Amino acid sequence: MSFNFERKIKEIFPINKRILVFCLIFAVFCAFLAPAQSKRQRYIDYIERYKGVALQHEREFGVPACITLAQGILESSVGESKMAREANNHFGIKAYHWKGEVYGGCDSLGTVGYRKYGAPEDSYLDHARFLKTSRYSVLYEFDVTDYRSWAQGLRDCGYAEDANYPDKLITIIEQYELYAINGGHRLDGSRPAEQIEPAEPEQPSTRWHHRKRRPRSEQPAAQEVTEQQQQTFTPLMQGRVASSADND
Repeated sequence: MSFNFERKIKEIFPINKRILVFCLIFAVFCAFLAPAQSKRQRYIDYIERYKGVALQHEREFGVPACITLAQGILESSVGESKMAREANNHFGIKAYHWKGEVYGGCDSLGTVGYRKYGAPEDSYLDHARFLKTSRYSVLYEFDVTDYRSWAQGLRDCGYAEDANYPDKLITIIEQYELYAINGGHRLDGSRPAEQIEPAEPEQPSTRWHHRKRRPRSEQPAAQEVTEQQQQTFTPLMQGRVASSADND
């Protein structure tokens, strides 16, 4: 009797041990998975909240919606940074030439504070106007779907000192498929953007378009010009928009 009991114990214990190990692994996996899911949901909620205003400013100012959202996510820590919560400033715009309330204030060392807004949407509007200053005029030579050139162009124009700034924006855009918000597609970084075409041509629509600039040596043939003239599009707003964010 005793021998049989001990035998059963030995048979059951390895099974229970394996179950215990599995439960521990599963618990650890869940512990890591839960924060990742929570983080992703915060990103999704942020995008859903501000994609409408980003698209509106793309139509009005020509700044790609995916670039605007990626910058907002990166610079405001998905809307959870102290500045975003207390000053509604999602882009870290400083208070140069600013007549409104200042967040952080100025000190005797000449440190400039940041602009404080009544709502996050005001910060988005100021950001769009800021990028319409002459300092960033070269960016509008790129198509609104060419997010890689825009990301690198922002860095080249001096928007950010971080050498990895373009890669950070591109990672956010591609991870959350922000390129699709305005009808764009994912770009292959190994090839120039102008060589990449959608799988199917877009049908003419009322969506805002931005024509790519062609070098004079690459002007299309007469037949291509005729075909382009038949396409419906709304050209980019010409001229410079007056902005209180101009600190050139």
